Amino acid sequence: MDEEKSFPSEFQKRTLWRAVTGLAILVLGALLVGLIWLTSNVLGYLQPVLVPLAVAGIVAYLLDPIVQKLQKKGFSRMKGIITVFSGFLIFFTILGAFIGVKLSGQLENLGKQSTNLSNEERLVEEKQNVFYGWVVRDFFSKDVKAVNEHLENGESVSGPGGDILAKYQVTDEELSAITSSSWSTKPKKDTSTPDETTQMEGSPDDKEEVVRLKNAQEVYIESSLALNNFWLTKGGALISSFRKSAQAWIFASYGKILGVLGMIIGFAMVPIYLYYFLKESDSIKEGWEDYVPLRRSHFKTEVVDTLREINGYLISFFRGQVLVAFIDGILVGIALTIYGLNYGLLIGVVMAMLGIIPFIGNILCLIPACIIAYFQYEIPYDLPQWGYALGVVIIFVVVQQINSLVTAPKIVGDSVGLHPMTVIFSMLFWSLILGGFLGALLAVPLTAAVKVLFRRYVWDRQTLDSDEASASTA
Repeated sequence: MDEEKSFPSEFQKRTLWRAVTGLAILVLGALLVGLIWLTSNVLGYLQPVLVPLAVAGIVAYLLDPIVQKLQKKGFSRMKGIITVFSGFLIFFTILGAFIGVKLSGQLENLGKQSTNLSNEERLVEEKQNVFYGWVVRDFFSKDVKAVNEHLENGESVSGPGGDILAKYQVTDEELSAITSSSWSTKPKKDTSTPDETTQMEGSPDDKEEVVRLKNAQEVYIESSLALNNFWLTKGGALISSFRKSAQAWIFASYGKILGVLGMIIGFAMVPIYLYYFLKESDSIKEGWEDYVPLRRSHFKTEVVDTLREINGYLISFFRGQVLVAFIDGILVGIALTIYGLNYGLLIGVVMAMLGIIPFIGNILCLIPACIIAYFQYEIPYDLPQWGYALGVVIIFVVVQQINSLVTAPKIVGDSVGLHPMTVIFSMLFWSLILGGFLGALLAVPLTAAVKVLFRRYVWDRQTLDSDEASASTA
């Protein structure tokens, strides 16, 4: 008689165990995703409070060594803090005043230039541009729906000035035909027939001038119509629609507006945070181990050693990266000012501040710099618009290369030791986890902290186990 088979069988046991293991992994993964989602939302909600605190902490990291040097020269701790803190505030007050003066002057120039930008000759020139003329022509073309609604409301379409009508000898019939057109016609070439040219009276030069005026008549009148009735063009209708959507978003987003106001108030509190960080830094250094919620044990010692190593990475990164960003900002500001770019100095200052975020800070400054260069009215060195914008890109690339090859290796060195691709990925990852600017600001230090944990408890442990295995085999 066959022996009764045991139940469950070995195969069934293995299958059940794998199923339970898979279910446990699935539950743990779901819990991890939920924790990440909850953390991201909480930190995103708290950003108006956390970002100013983080900024104040970073600045305190930078200024504390200066306070210590003053202490070594005989200053008391409080006098050193007051001296450094006052110097910090005075420096940024002078810098803000200097930028304000430069910015107001450039805004005044922009206001003067706007009168030159808003004329028919400039608009005609833009329409003829090879690279983006089609965009300008479409942007300043008539929006039929907007015009019809405008006329139904009893309003009229503003015609061109009398000086333009006289200059181009426009009749009422021609003006009516042009008004009903699309207002986006590209300037035409000579469309006169040889017979018409022959019948004109006067010298050949006079005939050519008459032909030129006749061919330019339509596009100049259309340009004048587009400028005098901008809100009836496709571009004006688009801006008007965007403005209405923005107003609706503002009225429906009180929470976000309050968040922005909270961020502004939080940054106004940065000097206060900074003062207390500097004031309490000594006591924090001496007794921070007591704040670790663990009993005295080997495990607590291990945790404290790990935190010390992570803190070393934080100090190395912030002190080095801020100095590198400051140098890059100075180089970019000076280069753009010499290059003749409007707001070049302001862009350099912003880059010095945002440069603490590797790569991302430079890109955030490069984009507006290129836009300003492309649409700048007076372009020096007789460069085309695209060539002038390309020159701005080259300046940023050269400064970035100086950063990569000279300043960063000399100042930051390999203290953090992260590959550039790792840095870029960490920016995206921590921005998602911690919510926006706070994640980008702390991305490299947090990634360095993760690297410390992996090195201490994974990579070094694997090497140690491998060495022990080799020794036992021998």
